[in-house]
Amino acid sequence: METMREFQDAEGRQWVASATPTQVAHRKEGRLLVFRPAGATAEDGNTVYTNVTFNGQTAAENAIRTMSEKELRRRLELAADAGGARRDPLL
Repeated sequence: METMREFQDAEGRQWVASATPTQVAHRKEGRLLVFRPAGATAEDGNTVYTNVTFNGQTAAENAIRTMSEKELRRRLELAADAGGARRDPLL
């Protein structure tokens, strides 16, 4: 089951934080922290990719579940400012 967590950004917009499959160190499968506007899907093209990776689904679930809303907002802002929208930085 994929962990998804809703939160509001600094402007009050609703976002969803989740983890998507990606390759991590040594070409192993891991997860990448991503953000989407609430109600959007991966196919909508509104995904904001971060450079935050996890070694697996369990690690991603634990991190997303325990991250503060302040940290989620900070990570979203950093990724958006770095041009992380609509592309996977690890590909």
